[in-house]
Amino acid sequence: MHDVGMNMGQLEMSVKQVDDTIALARNWSHDLLHATENFDMERIGDKLAAAMRALDEARKALEGYEDAIEADHNSVGTVKLV
Repeated sequence: MHDVGMNMGQLEMSVKQVDDTIALARNWSHDLLHATENFDMERIGDKLAAAMRALDEARKALEGYEDAIEADHNSVGTVKLV
């Protein structure tokens, strides 16, 4: 438990869950895109391709979250009760 009441382990697990959810949505979108290609469904295929690009960007934004959590954890000073 961190000095200010934030459990870093829980935070890291929660961010990992977000990352895993984004990865799963990207995989579903990829599978659906291939299904739409089989039936020449261009318009929805374009939407799915755009969604996949956005999901890729979201995952890229989370890269290194473990290091960021650790750095933030180490930079917070100790709280002293007066």
